[in-house]
Amino acid sequence: MTPAGLYIYPWCFAEEGYQELMDYVRGLGVRRLYLVSAYHAGFFLHPHSPEKKVRLLEDGVAYFQPDETVWTDSRIRPPVSSLCDSTNLFGDICTAASQAQMEISAWTVCLHNTTLGSAYPECTIHNVFGDPYPHALSPGHPDARAYVAALIDDLTKNYDLHSVLLEAPNYRNRAHGSTWVSGHHHERNGIHLRDLEEWLLSLSFNSADIRSAKDAGVDVDSVQAAVRDHLIRYFEAAPEIPAELPSTIDEFRQPLAALVDYEAYFRRTEETLLQDLRQIAEPRGVKLVGNSSPAIDIVIVGTYGEPLERVIELTSAAKRTLGTHQQLEVVFRLGFTSPGMGAAIRSADVLSDYVNTALEHGADSVAFYNYAEAPRQSVEWIRQVLEKPF
Repeated sequence: MTPAGLYIYPWCFAEEGYQELMDYVRGLGVRRLYLVSAYHAGFFLHPHSPEKKVRLLEDGVAYFQPDETVWTDSRIRPPVSSLCDSTNLFGDICTAASQAQMEISAWTVCLHNTTLGSAYPECTIHNVFGDPYPHALSPGHPDARAYVAALIDDLTKNYDLHSVLLEAPNYRNRAHGSTWVSGHHHERNGIHLRDLEEWLLSLSFNSADIRSAKDAGVDVDSVQAAVRDHLIRYFEAAPEIPAELPSTIDEFRQPLAALVDYEAYFRRTEETLLQDLRQIAEPRGVKLVGNSSPAIDIVIVGTYGEPLERVIELTSAAKRTLGTHQQLEVVFRLGFTSPGMGAAIRSADVLSDYVNTALEHGADSVAFYNYAEAPRQSVEWIRQVLEKPF
């Protein structure tokens, strides 16, 4: 097994002390820290924090001091956390990690940034009605792409990194939250939306996406017309659902070849962004961590709340898709034991079963999510599991 990882926030070091916390996490047996470098909003419960049990995060900020020479070609600049008013928090932690012989992976949120999306609405995903989604910069917009490239350029140029973990480098859904992360925007729907309507509202019709897709030969006009017509008819008939409307994504897609072409454009756009980032990181010896793509070096599979049999399925399926240059890391979520959160890890023995199962079915490494939000007891289980031979 390659070094085990732990997801961790930079303010934890500011609260607990650089050397003290570095010694502690090293004592757990982990050797790689997924350390936040740029992050989104959040309202988190931190049960073992010595300072703040509940923390409202600054929205969309960087935890490092930008290198001015890197950002000259980027119209969009990252706001910097107030925690960096008198220090370079991320850089100081990287220095402490190097001294402790710990690897740092820069946990970097790319396109999910409400602060920047609100400041630059023209760079965000727009739905078919032209409404911008401020939490979602579009990977098809040149300025959004330049911003992400500058982020990765700055981090890989100025810090001793093992890798960069790319979070949200893709097209985002309309919903800001998910099944286990509630939306910070107080999202509310007065009518029921099926998976189909949610998906149609998430399709990007940003002017840059429309222009680029048309240049690639996609009949975007017919896609827009079909999506708009379906949603208007659905809204006008609510609370009833017109029987004549498609009820699934596949039914909607089947007669609309242009939509298939538009989806292919989205996939190409996401992939070319990742390839651009690889061109920045690879010459500097820095790996990319993320979801499956030929541009990614370490493919991560999140098994949050999944039972053991699903861990086997997810790990085995991911392993089969890996290229020769890629490794597989399976991530386990500690804590989150409330009803409805899925299968909970409630003991060191259960965590050991999960880790061993992943390794037996093709994982090259494992990681744990995350230090601040998990109960202290759950964090301590990492030590017990990693002390055992695999």
